[in-house]
Amino acid sequence: MTGKLSNLQQLKESEREARRQLILSATLSLFGKNQIADVSMRDIAKEAGVSPALIYRHFNNRDELFVESFIVKSKEMIDSFEKKLTKSDVLTIEEIGSQFIHFLIDNPLFFKMMSYFMLDYTLREEHLERFNETIRELLELFDKGFYENGLTEDVRLYSHAFFSALNGIMITFHHYPGRSEKEIQQHIKRLTELISNLFTSAKAK
Repeated sequence: MTGKLSNLQQLKESEREARRQLILSATLSLFGKNQIADVSMRDIAKEAGVSPALIYRHFNNRDELFVESFIVKSKEMIDSFEKKLTKSDVLTIEEIGSQFIHFLIDNPLFFKMMSYFMLDYTLREEHLERFNETIRELLELFDKGFYENGLTEDVRLYSHAFFSALNGIMITFHHYPGRSEKEIQQHIKRLTELISNLFTSAKAK
């Protein structure tokens, strides 16, 4: 009897997690197509094919949904960096730039969601720490690249600058007028290489 109860609990937990992931996927889809402030919990429920009441069993509000979906995709990005690290043990600034841009190109909804957030959205204070914790985890990988490059002072400042420059490239050129998608991506990659080389020159004096 105990074994059957345990299996039932595992099944319920598995179903709960599946519903949670379905809701997060719907959140990412809507936040990648619309201004975050314009998306309601009811909109997300409709996109996920569930009732609004069910969403509130998993998430308290829209900001929590944003943070959780951001964390999911950020973890995927961080995992891609760590896989790169296992192959070379050293993550160069050029590799960081390339890996970061490739991830954004391959995950356009995540990039657009982040763009909407950076340009015109403010999180509730109770969700800021989890968001900032994930950003810090990502920036630690940027820090590592600068340390490996010989920089010893103001490393986090350089990481912030590099992170901002890469996002700026994507925001500025991802809809380059009169260019095909292939041409846009090639241009973005060339700019990323240029910016990465400039930051590589920032070695300790």
